[in-house]
Amino acid sequence: MPYLERPGARLFYDVVGEGLETVLTLHGVTMCGAYWSRTGVSAALAESGVRVVDMDLRGHGRSVVIPGEDPGYHVDQVAEDIGAMADHLGLDRFHLLTHATGGMAGLRFAMDHHERLRSLVSTDTGSATAPSDVYSDADYDGEYPPPFAPPFDVPAVTDFARLSVAEQIRQAREGDGRPFWSALDTNEDPERCWRWTEEILAMSNPTHVVQFGRHFYTDLDPQISRLREIQCPNLVILGELDEMFIKPAELLARHLPRVEHLVVPGRGHMLAVEDPEGTAATIASFLQAV
Repeated sequence: MPYLERPGARLFYDVVGEGLETVLTLHGVTMCGAYWSRTGVSAALAESGVRVVDMDLRGHGRSVVIPGEDPGYHVDQVAEDIGAMADHLGLDRFHLLTHATGGMAGLRFAMDHHERLRSLVSTDTGSATAPSDVYSDADYDGEYPPPFAPPFDVPAVTDFARLSVAEQIRQAREGDGRPFWSALDTNEDPERCWRWTEEILAMSNPTHVVQFGRHFYTDLDPQISRLREIQCPNLVILGELDEMFIKPAELLARHLPRVEHLVVPGRGHMLAVEDPEGTAATIASFLQAV
């Protein structure tokens, strides 16, 4: 299996297709590159004529944390992994397709290296690693707090992570799956959505995911001035029912210079799971028009 050696981690990646242009994908927390590949989005994009590289973030999926070293779970380190992966693959310029947590890192990469991006697709995400309706509101004109330690109930989160994936899914379904999985039960095929979600979750070590979260989600600042410097074409996609990211996505749409903003009716946070065909078609159409 292919890996990229990085400080503190060995990053797994998978390649689909042989197109002249490459799409590098990033996923959300608890997920892995299978968010795009298991759902068929990667294959559909490859069929449209691009090469797709699905990367597992640090602490997720098949990526390996190196014992005794700093795992590098800060957003800036994860953003640096994007450039390192592109260098490893010999890519001067590439498309970046992101979701949720991966989108936060992708936007940070674009703030410093937008000239390397043919385009950036940001699905159900925002530019602050701690999404906030208050600081994303169009009328907010105050200062942003400094980075903070996330207010996780660590024992509760850790206890939940120790459960089997099947038990996590059961509890999520009984609790309406909020905030990320709330639209799965209203899908036209909820059993498929839950089955795919369970399969993808099972590929990550939950203890590593918990530790990732404690270090990553620390910044309330959406970095507006830096967003305005991103000159590559941008597509911001949001599921209509993804309450957590409605305002953060609107903020991206207000401040990214070259941006299309699409809200998908009747869908939630897990667009690739909930509507793989529609999601792939939308992204492929955007990439072809860039």
